[in-house]
Amino acid sequence: MNNVVLIAHVVAAILLIGPVTVAISMFPRLALAARGGEAGTVGAARTMHAVTRTYGLFSLAVPLLGFGVMFTDIENYIKQGALHASITLTIIAWALLYFVITPKQSVMLAGLGVAGDDELPDDPDFRERAEKAAALDWEKAKGQLAMFSGIFSALWLITAVLMFFI
Repeated sequence: MNNVVLIAHVVAAILLIGPVTVAISMFPRLALAARGGEAGTVGAARTMHAVTRTYGLFSLAVPLLGFGVMFTDIENYIKQGALHASITLTIIAWALLYFVITPKQSVMLAGLGVAGDDELPDDPDFRERAEKAAALDWEKAKGQLAMFSGIFSALWLITAVLMFFI
């Protein structure tokens, strides 16, 4: 049973965290290019934001499966410092994704006139983000999103390395 849950955990990490990492890394450049009028980049930026939101949510399966692995041999895993460090890094990575990266992407999309999948352009939340985007320094926002994307990726890389010490 442990092997099945462990395999599911590793496969979920590859299939769910990988696309989020790529999407958040590509979004800043695409959003800035879309603002500059480069053809096809508005749709690409919107797609990267959708991947960030969707796969980010589904990637919650990774730690859930990780806890499943942990509970198959709780006496062994609970003593592993690398496990506790990994859990902490995972929480930080998700907080960064949900409270920093995704909202910044939403503001940049609103600045491009793109509403989210579940809202209309006359939605008050969309208008609020569009107002924030009007005062946005796009180069700075691109740099910040790239920085936060790099931190998110580094956190997951460190977590993956720590998994080898468990």
